[in-house]
Amino acid sequence: MLALRLYGKEDLRLEDVPEPTLKDSNAILKVKATSICATDAKAYLTGARTKVPIILGHEFAGDIVEASGPLKDFAGKRVVVNPNIFDGTCEYCLSGEHVLCPNRYAIGVDVDGSFAEYVEIPGQAFRVGGILEIPKRLSYEEASLTEPLAACLRGQLKLNIRPGDNIIVIGAGPIGLMHYMLAKALGASMIILSEVDEKRIEIARRLGVEYVVNPLKEDIEKSILDLTDGRGADVVVVAVGSPHAQKDALRIIRKGGRINFFAGLPPGSGEVPIDTNIIHYKQITILGTSMQTPLEFKKTLDLMVSGLVDVKPLITHRYSLKNGLEAFSRTLKAEGLKIVLAP
Repeated sequence: MLALRLYGKEDLRLEDVPEPTLKDSNAILKVKATSICATDAKAYLTGARTKVPIILGHEFAGDIVEASGPLKDFAGKRVVVNPNIFDGTCEYCLSGEHVLCPNRYAIGVDVDGSFAEYVEIPGQAFRVGGILEIPKRLSYEEASLTEPLAACLRGQLKLNIRPGDNIIVIGAGPIGLMHYMLAKALGASMIILSEVDEKRIEIARRLGVEYVVNPLKEDIEKSILDLTDGRGADVVVVAVGSPHAQKDALRIIRKGGRINFFAGLPPGSGEVPIDTNIIHYKQITILGTSMQTPLEFKKTLDLMVSGLVDVKPLITHRYSLKNGLEAFSRTLKAEGLKIVLAP
């Protein structure tokens, strides 16, 4: 089968590799749609993976074509897969915080992923609720975006976003726009995007974003205070890996507000100096989130099926797997938003 396999830093190859085989208590999925993530791009640029070579790809949907043992009833079903595999028995899993599971591993990160025609799905993914059937009204492409959208939903639930909140999302890439869509669905009264790339600003406006601030052209603190009647933001989501953006969040948050450092910083960023007196005297909450629990994954799929969140406009490019290297190059250049491969 064809697959995109990472061998190390900036060494991604399209290869013919053996298909995964059916074993006891696992399943084989035929990939119908898989989207390229910033995490995949980061792996390419750094070569950082628990093992190489490895087939990348962790945002995907497809058909279960083979299943063994107790999983046989899944054969023939259209499914979307949470790539994170949890043990389901540790204290974190038992308390509902699966993402902190010390035994977690991920498809496309620790084991071969979905940039291939077929991918092996461990039986444990089924046992912890990580495999969901795709309702007929949702396409494979849309379903493949469940994973990143679910990570965003987790972040917003942890922020306790409430109807009437005003929210600032720093970064208008695919993740920032997902945060915009979710905040709108959760009832935020004003959602302001901060972005420096004019192409992404234009895309955001086409998607209906009313308020956009470009901190390269205007003072972000003054702009946010003007838009919020001098109060500042109730919530700030930092959806770009930038130390400067993290510091900006402290400047624009209101007293008693909440901040999520959603995007991790790239290697080599070093420590970010911040004035902790701002945290103390403004009495703000700062948190970080990543990944998603099985329940958050399910809730996200339900949101898409309901129509409250429409991810179709985020899919700007489609490629066949045989043209995957070209698609990956486009991702690295930040051209468009989500790029989907269809093996």
